[in-house]
Amino acid sequence: MARWELGKFDECLDLAGIKDTRLRKSYRACFKLALKTDWTMAMAGAFLPPHRRPAMAAVGAVVRWVDDLADHRKGNVARFSEETQELLAEVRSGHSAHPVRAAIVHSIAAFALPVPSLERFVATTRADIGRTEFATEAELSEFARHAVGAPVLLGCPLLGGPVDDPAFDQAVLSFGEGLDRVDNLRDLSEDLARGWLGISRETLDNCAADPADLKNRRATPEVLQALRCEADRAAALLAGADMVAAGLPAYGKAAIDTMQSLYRLHLQTVTEDLPAVLRRRPRPRTASLKRLAVSSLGSMAGAIPQPRTEAAPLCPPIAAPNAPEQSDNVRHWASHRAISAELRRCCEQSQDGVLAAIQSHALLPVGKLLRPVLTVEGAGAVGGEPAMVVPAAVSTELVHVASLINDDIIDGDDQRRGRDSAPARFGVDLALLAANGLFMKALQGLSRCREQGVSAERLNQAFNDAGQTGEDLTRGVALELSITDDLTCPVDTYLEMIKLKTAVLFAYASRLGAYLVDGGNDQVKALSAYGLALGMAFQIRDDLLPYDSTSEAAGKDASSDLRNRRPTLPILLAYAHATPHQQDELHALWNDTDHERALPALHRVLQSTQAMVRARNLATTYGEQAQSHLEQLPDTPHRTRLRHLVRQATQRIN
Repeated sequence: MARWELGKFDECLDLAGIKDTRLRKSYRACFKLALKTDWTMAMAGAFLPPHRRPAMAAVGAVVRWVDDLADHRKGNVARFSEETQELLAEVRSGHSAHPVRAAIVHSIAAFALPVPSLERFVATTRADIGRTEFATEAELSEFARHAVGAPVLLGCPLLGGPVDDPAFDQAVLSFGEGLDRVDNLRDLSEDLARGWLGISRETLDNCAADPADLKNRRATPEVLQALRCEADRAAALLAGADMVAAGLPAYGKAAIDTMQSLYRLHLQTVTEDLPAVLRRRPRPRTASLKRLAVSSLGSMAGAIPQPRTEAAPLCPPIAAPNAPEQSDNVRHWASHRAISAELRRCCEQSQDGVLAAIQSHALLPVGKLLRPVLTVEGAGAVGGEPAMVVPAAVSTELVHVASLINDDIIDGDDQRRGRDSAPARFGVDLALLAANGLFMKALQGLSRCREQGVSAERLNQAFNDAGQTGEDLTRGVALELSITDDLTCPVDTYLEMIKLKTAVLFAYASRLGAYLVDGGNDQVKALSAYGLALGMAFQIRDDLLPYDSTSEAAGKDASSDLRNRRPTLPILLAYAHATPHQQDELHALWNDTDHERALPALHRVLQSTQAMVRARNLATTYGEQAQSHLEQLPDTPHRTRLRHLVRQATQRIN
């Protein structure tokens, strides 16, 4: 299961045919719960077909839910049993109204996941409540096989695993035991702190190790020997992944191979400094992560082949210029589908090792792709062939994502839309290089339009335009940094900043496609003005989200303005129209380190100064400007879709 951004998880739900609103909410809850697990395990699930990923999220969620339930019910086995029996009863009935368990029950029924595996996992976890150690190796083995192996077996049908194959099942359970033993070593310092021994008494006795030395974290030769014995057992069990992978299709094999590689990496970090394991949880080094990423990308190429016959066009036709588009969901548009396919192809063919892994993490799964959609729809709106500009459209997304990585580096943000940001996951140095690489790939993508029949003269001008846009984006970021902590910043200065940092890329994307397909000068100018106004409305909407009643649903952190020390439009409007007393209050709230306490009072000031109303009105004005510029284009389905994007950008603020 990949750690997708929450907003993009809906695409997988659509592909899985999950339409019921309450069930979708349950799957989203499962997704968020599953994200609490070790992020490295997310890499394996990325190989699954998208329509299976929601079910894999549900499998991850049930594991986390049962584990959390056991942790919360220590000493209360009866309560744990009651709640887990409710789950099992719901599984047998095929229905649940529980906000999390509904998706779990649905996944088990939809994919015929093995219920006995879930039952074994629950029973094993229940028996472990209150346990502090294992007397024998047999006890530890039995526990590990069902505490971890059973959940892996539960999800195996999603990997394409066989049904009712005893030999395969035993191989999976043994592999799961290996995973658990590695985790026992990685978590040893934390387990010792809570009085739990992850190594059996039998192993300690065989190595003449005193349990008291282990409990007190003394790295005696005997204790270290016991750790080495445990590591050797884990390594042997991990090798059994080969037997599991042999019974799976390509994508399932790639997932298991990646999981095996991850845990071998974890085991390597353990064995390289055994005494340190007694004191802290080891972390993989960057060099090890690079080797892992290269291996994973190699597996992905074989797991999800995207063959292209020589006779097939590089970018197949998207749709006839006047083909109707019934859906208001951008993700259902033909332009979005074509861009998504090209973006995935770009990621799959990359040979940049760890940098490619970082770029794929930032780019995939795809979102609404607003900027590239503007390019493709703009080309169609002036009567051109949209497929000609798909590579150029993808280049706008590469620039956008590269700028987001740079933003996260500058702001020190650990999260980007519900998951680890690129610098948080891979380190600032590698993230910076990956962003630079995306900028270069954007230029390469633009040049590929020559293969689609775009003239050299048009491409040359497009490169010049791209360079100017990049310079504007850089100036916008610099201007944003200059107004940090400045509540007195004039509103006009702020509007200039968001124009440079956000709106100019919308304008560039909007005119790019039209220009490349030889659109008329007036039409290109109209689309550029449309994109600029749309970008302004879009950014103001984003500024309003923390204070909008629907901000929770949007997933925007309401304290982000205070935490980043960057005043946004509502705050600047409030300060500009505030009384001296209100300005003093704003300064106090801005400097309050308790953001949660400051937010309600800040919201009251924004309301009392009419800042919210003023910002909404300004965004509406920009939206109306965008719509007016479209009047210069012929009435086509492409123009209709461009109008829809304006409504989408402003509907959350009206």
